[in-house]
Amino acid sequence: MTFYKLRMTAFALVMTFLLLSGPALAAGLEWPSQSSSEHVMAADKVNLEDNQGYSSEYIFGMTKGVMNSTLEPALKPVALVFTVPLDIVFLPFAAVGGLFR
Repeated sequence: MTFYKLRMTAFALVMTFLLLSGPALAAGLEWPSQSSSEHVMAADKVNLEDNQGYSSEYIFGMTKGVMNSTLEPALKPVALVFTVPLDIVFLPFAAVGGLFR
């Protein structure tokens, strides 16, 4: 195999793993040692009634969401590979969105 074919095969295997492991992560499967009292919903931290000017909570919101999530710590760097570029692309919209919070 050439290096290109090997690289594309590895990429296909990684993407297949990520696509197939997504539903299991979304289903909320937990380790038996975790208690539900440790988990806090992201909406519990947002005060929608407090509008005192510009808010920076939307800037790098996906990255903040991954870092504050209950996702397995070993999977967080994999998720950050996708969220950081998306946050950079949507940075202008997030900056404007902070004015309308």
